[in-house]
Amino acid sequence: MPNPSTFDPTVILNRLSHDRLRSYLDDCDYDPSRALDLYAWNAQIAAAFLEDLGRLEVVLRNRFDEALIGLTASAGLPSPWYDQAALFAGRSNRHTLKVIAKAKRRAARNEEQPTIHDNVMTQLGFGFWRFLCSPRYHTTLWVPALAAQFPNHPSGGNAARVRTEVESRMDRLHFLRNRVAHHEAIHRRELADDAELIMELVQWMCSDTHAWMTGLSRIPDVLATRPA
Repeated sequence: MPNPSTFDPTVILNRLSHDRLRSYLDDCDYDPSRALDLYAWNAQIAAAFLEDLGRLEVVLRNRFDEALIGLTASAGLPSPWYDQAALFAGRSNRHTLKVIAKAKRRAARNEEQPTIHDNVMTQLGFGFWRFLCSPRYHTTLWVPALAAQFPNHPSGGNAARVRTEVESRMDRLHFLRNRVAHHEAIHRRELADDAELIMELVQWMCSDTHAWMTGLSRIPDVLATRPA
């Protein structure tokens, strides 16, 4: 019986498909063993990023939710904020309203139980919060509420600069998260820069959270083990 720790790399290449492994093969001079080592490392660094991106998403989601609860309260609007069409008026916001409606259905398990606020929040994914960083929400959401959720941003509270710089980082990280979630190659990215953007966003929101996440992150250790 063959030793289970031994295998033919060319067989694995066929099982995974040459198309999926093309970038790994290209970067490893078409050496099957080295390409599979890089493929395995790509999965390890992706998992490390998924952990940090998940923590970032929860922290940012809670900050945005808190801010939007306060915004509706100060405007004399009833809760919850995601039911206030006035915050998402116009044709350009139809997609946003559809995403919210879908999240509410999922939170209520297709209307089999009452909608619970926290459940709705967990159904609004990374892409939704990234979309709230777009210019269309600058006046309605960022000036009165969201910019203040980044008190450590170096602009000193300039809502336009805060929104622009948060959006640019969220856009890049949203793309990265989608690649990670779909098991795509990320080994050619400037991953140290990606990691820095995650921590920068967290630092702008909360120094204590930044210190906590820095201590938990596996990204620096996994980056150091990248195969040659």
